[in-house]
Amino acid sequence: MDELTEQEVSKNKAIRGYIIRALAKGNQNTLLVRQITNALVADGLIFSPDISKHLEYLEEAGYIVFTNRAANAYNAYRKDAIIKLTKRGVDLLESTIDDPGVDV
Repeated sequence: MDELTEQEVSKNKAIRGYIIRALAKGNQNTLLVRQITNALVADGLIFSPDISKHLEYLEEAGYIVFTNRAANAYNAYRKDAIIKLTKRGVDLLESTIDDPGVDV
């Protein structure tokens, strides 16, 4: 893997971990997608509010769920969706399970 690809992979892991940690701090492990994207932009991790690929990864792994059935990773920002950390997501946060794709 070249250096540029390694940096991209590392950044993706950091963003996913940031989302998991942010949800853990939210009321009942939930936050609005806009709250997370605004925090990521403010901290300089992303420049565009599009975090759909990160949300899709976390949802498919079972770490998060969308509280609104009509919301998904690709329309979550537009619909101002709420995401919730699942039991599996809490286990990841507490290092009960490990995922090399998420840097918590």
